[in-house]
Amino acid sequence: MTRKNMKKIAIITVNYNGKKDTLEFLESLKKLTIDNKQSLRSDDLGQLKILVVDNGSTDGSVPAIRKQFPDIDVLQAGGNLGFSGGYNKGLEYAKIWGADYFLLVNNDCLIKDSDLVLELIKTAESDQKIGLVSPKIYFASGFEFHKDRYEKDDLGKVIWFAGGDFDWDNIGSVHRGIDEVDSGQYDGVEETGIFSGACVLIKREVLEGLEGPEGLDEKYFLYFEDSDLAKRVKDAGFKIYYNGKVSIYHKVSRSTGIGSKITDYYHTRNRLIFGMKYGKSRTKFALLREALKLFIFGRSAQRKGVLDFYLGLTGYNPGLNLNKPGLNLKIEYPLKLSIGIVNYNTADLTKKLLESIFSMDSGFRRNDMEVIVLDNGNIDPCKEKIKEFMSKIKYLTNAENEGFSKGYNKTIKYSLGEYYLMLNSDIEVLNGGLSELIKAEDDFHGKAVLGGQLLFPDLTDQDSAFNLPTLTGAFKEYFLQEKGSYFMYRPCSPGRSPSPPGSHLDSRPLDPPRWLPAEGLVMACFLIPKQIINKAGLLDEGTFIFFEDIEYCRRLKQFGVPVYFVPAARFIHHHGASTKGIGQEKANERLIEASKHYHGKFYYNLLTFVLRIGQKLGRVKTPESRWTKES
Repeated sequence: MTRKNMKKIAIITVNYNGKKDTLEFLESLKKLTIDNKQSLRSDDLGQLKILVVDNGSTDGSVPAIRKQFPDIDVLQAGGNLGFSGGYNKGLEYAKIWGADYFLLVNNDCLIKDSDLVLELIKTAESDQKIGLVSPKIYFASGFEFHKDRYEKDDLGKVIWFAGGDFDWDNIGSVHRGIDEVDSGQYDGVEETGIFSGACVLIKREVLEGLEGPEGLDEKYFLYFEDSDLAKRVKDAGFKIYYNGKVSIYHKVSRSTGIGSKITDYYHTRNRLIFGMKYGKSRTKFALLREALKLFIFGRSAQRKGVLDFYLGLTGYNPGLNLNKPGLNLKIEYPLKLSIGIVNYNTADLTKKLLESIFSMDSGFRRNDMEVIVLDNGNIDPCKEKIKEFMSKIKYLTNAENEGFSKGYNKTIKYSLGEYYLMLNSDIEVLNGGLSELIKAEDDFHGKAVLGGQLLFPDLTDQDSAFNLPTLTGAFKEYFLQEKGSYFMYRPCSPGRSPSPPGSHLDSRPLDPPRWLPAEGLVMACFLIPKQIINKAGLLDEGTFIFFEDIEYCRRLKQFGVPVYFVPAARFIHHHGASTKGIGQEKANERLIEASKHYHGKFYYNLLTFVLRIGQKLGRVKTPESRWTKES
C-alpha cells in the first residue's frame, strides 16, 4: 500500500490505571510500517490517528502518555466505561475524524510484526463482505496459562488465539490453537467463527450496517461484548477473518486478573445475558440450571452476577471496587480547555473569532488548550479564509448543515479538554475572557456551568441570562413588571458572590461580584465541564436551531447543576449573525418548531395565548432583537 492510496486508520486502545502496560504498548507501535520504507509513526499526511481512551485513570497515566507521546490523542471518558463503553468512545471520536478502518488493540498487548496493519487491511479489502479481521495472538512471554510445560525457547511462541468458533451449546468462545507452541500450523488466511477483542480491525461499513448499537453493546461492560458484536456482524451479512501471517503478543488477563472477582462477576452475568438473548431453548434451560447451581454453591462474585442478571442490572456494577489502593481518585485530563466553534455562512466572523482567541491577551494557552472548528455545510465554508490557523486547530466538515445542536455535539465528542467552551462563530474574545472563565470554573471545581458577559460591537451590555419560560414568568413580566421573569436580562446584584459548592471561601469582593447565579444563559458563550456533560448529556438534537440553550438549562436544573454568570469574562457578540443567513421568515418557522418541541403542543398554545394578551394589554413592551431591527 502506497502513501497515495492509504486509507485513514485509527488505532484505538483503552486504558484504566494501566500506565506501565499502556506506555509499553504505545512504544511497541513504533515497529509498525505503512509501506516498505515509512514508519507508521512518521508524518503520514493525516492518514493515521493513534487514540488512547482513558477510562477515568488516577494513576498518572494521562500525564505520562502526554509527556512520552505528545502526538497521540488522549480522550478522557470521565469514568470507567468498561471495555465496550471505552472503545465506543474511541470509535465515535475516530468516525468524526473520518477513519476508514479502526484497529482496536488491548493496552496489554505488544506489537510483534511491522506489517500488522498492512496485512490486516489487505485481508479486509480482498472481499467487500469481510468486516472484521484478527491476527494470530501469542501469550506474551511469562503470561502463559501453563508456564511449566514449555521449554524456555518456546516462551513467546505459545498461541492464545488462531481463529476459532463459538460453542453455542456451552455459550463460550473456543480459541483454536490455544496453549500450542507455534510451528506454522495456523499461518493461513481464512474465515473464522469469532474474532479476538484483544486485536481486531473493523471496517467502517460494518459499524454503519449493524442492527442495535453502532459498536459494542455497553450493557456487557466487560466480557461477551465481542461475542455479541460477532453475532450482529454475521447477521448483517459480513464475514469474520483470521490472518495468521501477522501476530501480536498479549499479556493475558493483565487488566482484570485470572479468577478475580471482576472476572467472576462479569463473566457469569454476561454469559447469562448473551445466552438468554441468542441461545437455543435447550441451551437456555441448561444456563438457568447452571445459574441456580452457581447461586447456591458459587463464589460470592458469581452469586452476585446471577442475582443481578435476574434483577435486570446491566453495565457497570459500582459495588465492585475497581480502584487500586493508594490512588488519588482525581481523574486526569490531557487538556484543560476545548473550544468548540461551528461555522455556518459566517466565514469572516469565524476568522475574527480565531484571531481573538489566539491573541496574546485572551488567556489561551497552547500547551493545554485546543480549538475545534466545524464547517457546518458547504455554504460559505471558512477553510480558505482561516488557512493561517489550520495548523493550530482541529478542523471538521459536514457536507450539509446539520443544525446547531448536532454541530456542537460533534465538536464536544471530538474534544479532549476537562472543560468545553461553546462559542458561537459570531463571538470575539476580549482581554482575559478565557482566563477569567477558567479561573471561575476552577473555583467551582468543575461543578458549575458558566457564561461570560456578552457585549454588542459598540461595547454596550447585551442581555444573556434568562429564567426558564413559564406562564407564571410571562404574567410577572408583562403585568407585574418584574424584569427578567420571562425576557432575557443581564444579571446584576450587589453584595458578596456565592461560594462555590464545597468551598470554604467566605470572603468575596462586595463590588463587583465575581459571579452571579442564573437559571439559564445563552449558548453563545457557554462553559460546560466534561463531568457535567457526562452527567447531563449532550445538546438536544430534536430541533434544528433555537431553544437548545433553554432545554439544556432546564436539564441542568433537574440534575441540580448550578449556572453562573461571570461578568469579568467579556466577549463581543455580533448577535444574530448566523441566524441572518437563513432569513427572518425561516428563522421564525424554526423558532416556532423549537418552541413546540420544548413546551409540547398544549403548553405551547396556552403560553402563546398568554403572550398575545400580554403584548396587547401588558404594562411592558415586548423587546425586539437588535439584529432584527438592523436587518
